[in-house]
Amino acid sequence: MSRPSNVTTRTLLWAAMAVALLVAGCDGATATASPASPAPTTVVSPSARISASPSVAASGSPGASASAAPTTTDQLTIGLPHADATLEDLLPSVIGGIDLQKFSMPLSTYVASSQGGEKAMYSPWLVKLGTTPEDVHIAIAADLTQRENFVVKAIKVPGADATTLTSSFADVASKAGWPVSTKVNLPKPVLEITDPTAQEAGVLGVGYVYAKDNVFYVVVTDDLSLLIQGLASLP
Repeated sequence: MSRPSNVTTRTLLWAAMAVALLVAGCDGATATASPASPAPTTVVSPSARISASPSVAASGSPGASASAAPTTTDQLTIGLPHADATLEDLLPSVIGGIDLQKFSMPLSTYVASSQGGEKAMYSPWLVKLGTTPEDVHIAIAADLTQRENFVVKAIKVPGADATTLTSSFADVASKAGWPVSTKVNLPKPVLEITDPTAQEAGVLGVGYVYAKDNVFYVVVTDDLSLLIQGLASLP
């Protein structure tokens, strides 16, 4: 599989957000999920953009220094938070022959880590479900070495059911002006949600979502083969 271009990787909607969290974790050098001072970001995809944070993803290194980006898995995983290991276990460990790094934290920590992206959707979505980002966890699996453009996330919402999770998120996205469509020709039927501002900016801004039981899954990639593998590997 060919390596994605730097532009694609840097603008990968939710991928950049994952890297932003990595930076926060490494800066703290702890296994907790409270970022000190989130690195400044310039998001160019969905208001909840499914795109990445160019300033962070471009550097790929902890902090704001000009040091070289980490090149080994050990370097990348130091300090990653693991607030919900059970939720992480629902995500694939390998996609396209590449090892993924996993981490988890309260959704509120993820939302506060940087501005932009699909993060704007989570509070109004959870309000519909009678809860808040402070009360649920998110787990993320991604190739933080940027050899492939694939990110998958799982959000566990206790007490919710799969149908309500997807329909309520689709409603929030639609009201925000994001096109929502159903895709049934994949390993699982999913909703394809597109950030309209991403296309204007010339960056990737498409996410694929579905839910099982009380867990909501989001897959972000522009590679069909990785999308199929990722969906097939999820519960």
